[in-house]
Amino acid sequence: MKLPIACMQCLIVNGKPSDALALVEFRDDGRYEFTCENGHRTTTILQQERFEILFDIGGHAILDGYYREAVSSFTSSLEQFYEFFVKVVLLNRKVDIGSLETTRKQIAKQSERQMGAFVITYLSEFGQPPTLLSNSKVQFRNDVIHRGRIPSRQQALDYGQAVLDLIRPQLIQLRDKCPEGMQTATSQHLKTCRIEEDRGREVSTMSMATILSWSIGEGRDEPMLEKALSALCPRA
Repeated sequence: MKLPIACMQCLIVNGKPSDALALVEFRDDGRYEFTCENGHRTTTILQQERFEILFDIGGHAILDGYYREAVSSFTSSLEQFYEFFVKVVLLNRKVDIGSLETTRKQIAKQSERQMGAFVITYLSEFGQPPTLLSNSKVQFRNDVIHRGRIPSRQQALDYGQAVLDLIRPQLIQLRDKCPEGMQTATSQHLKTCRIEEDRGREVSTMSMATILSWSIGEGRDEPMLEKALSALCPRA
């Protein structure tokens, strides 16, 4: 799975982006640097949050026949969504970003703590407990990740669909109830991706369509996972 990026300097110089797209490996830090065919060195920051990228990686793993890896990526996507949800709600409540980051680091390495923080935050914000993975899906996940179970394609699809069915409505709730927190979280993400060497340099941002972003688009249908896989970005 690679990310297609156009050179923004070509757009500035020529009035249009270069016809040749660079295909770059996804990075954990969200920063992508490449030199286009015209010699422009470009730095681009991807706007999408980690849980979105991880879910698409899970989708590509299914397309490539790596079903254990798909289950692992969907699981990581859900855990990262829990963290994102808590961050957005607290930012919407004007919690200090520095204090929030310090607290986040204390729970980020333990998935049980992440889920616990999510459950309490959701209850506080919406007045009722959130829907979580069923016990059977939790058992399936544990068997795959911790006990070496080899899932079938259909089992990986079913698990991914269950995760999608959890994240999708909660993401819509988050967008509708905490729009300022969502905007602040995005701004913070873009700021975090910058480094000291970026001062005085042209750094562009880009957004890509993901399965989860399609799921919350205005006026869009809510596609089943298998249908959504056919619309993923090009693989290379």
